[in-house]
Amino acid sequence: MIQSLVKAANVLEALKDANRELTIAEISEILNIPPSTCHRILSTLINVGYVTKNKRTPLYTLGPALISLGMKASSNIDPGEVEKEVLKKLSDKTMEDAFLIIKSGDKGLVLAKSEGKHSLKIVENFGLEIELHKGAIRKTVLAFQPKEYIDYYLDRDLESYLSESVDREKLRKELEQIREDKISISDSEYIRDAIGIGAPVFNHKSELVGAIGVVVPKERVDEKIKKDYIDAVKSCSIEFSKKLGYSFK
Repeated sequence: MIQSLVKAANVLEALKDANRELTIAEISEILNIPPSTCHRILSTLINVGYVTKNKRTPLYTLGPALISLGMKASSNIDPGEVEKEVLKKLSDKTMEDAFLIIKSGDKGLVLAKSEGKHSLKIVENFGLEIELHKGAIRKTVLAFQPKEYIDYYLDRDLESYLSESVDREKLRKELEQIREDKISISDSEYIRDAIGIGAPVFNHKSELVGAIGVVVPKERVDEKIKKDYIDAVKSCSIEFSKKLGYSFK
């Protein structure tokens, strides 16, 4: 591994994550490298157009040469391969079936699935369409729709959950919480004795691609296992989004 290249990549990452102009001192502190080293790296990156220095202040930001690189990298991404890889990782981590669900009209559609090793499982088949407010993964898709669409959706005649009718205001607050937490959990909303956990996936344009997650028999879930599943779904959704070029701020 060439350490100078690693340090240069880390400088670019620091500028990207900060989402603002930074001084040499700030970059040095973030990366724990000497200011002199930081200055040499920045000078090189400026020469190739990957970093720009503000002409009026000692501030640095990402340069225009990175735009074409990013566009080229995005064009080489195969979402299908990323999808298979991440869903397989999620099913391996949890040993449960992992799903990718997208919006299809006013319903959520199972687009992809990776089978886990547990023999007792909840059946969700390819092409299965269910109302968006039912189940954690579909509800995640609904939560990240535009406000106008959510208003329209909540004004519809909504199918009841298994054990109760839909409280629209409660659902609206739940969708707001899902947007804030980027995680959703459901309990027996359309499959009896099933726990669902879902999280959103975004692309390089910060657009919602869909949601991934697991649907698990309730008898197999205690609080520790639920936490482990939540962590697994969250981490895989973040990995999926990053691989599609989404930038977390």
